[in-house]
Amino acid sequence: MTWYVVRTKPRQETRARQNLENQEIEAFLPEITLQKIRRGKRTAVTEPLFPGYIFANLDDYAGKFHKVRSTFGVAKMLTFGETPATIPDALIQEMHQINADTQQKAQQSAMPQVGEKVEITYGPFKGFMAEIVQLDGESRCIVLLNWLQKEVKATLEFNEIRRS
Repeated sequence: MTWYVVRTKPRQETRARQNLENQEIEAFLPEITLQKIRRGKRTAVTEPLFPGYIFANLDDYAGKFHKVRSTFGVAKMLTFGETPATIPDALIQEMHQINADTQQKAQQSAMPQVGEKVEITYGPFKGFMAEIVQLDGESRCIVLLNWLQKEVKATLEFNEIRRS
């Protein structure tokens, strides 16, 4: 089975993938989840890893070329002259694995909550365990840590802590 690169119409990657799958053509759209600020709030947003492109698995390229080309959301098949652009199956499998790992990491790195135990990963308190006591804006938190037999509050960026 061979994977081909399909160019989609602008912002219609998901539509193209769904329509190809409706025609029983296996399609793959690698996605990434990012933390973005919208209307002043941090939210998780899933976007295509390669905007404007998806991958289609065609066992009979000549027989399905026109079917793919006429699919809603598809602009064209990517070609080099007359030769269609292909991707090795091993690379697609690796992208599937990376895509799954990235989604898992994105869920783990979602905004921390008050009361959560975290490990400090940067700065003078690196390696210390702390508890989040307050969220401070969109990218910082106040943590309570035990230092020299005292409870000390510190303000840290989210990227300076890791859930324990």
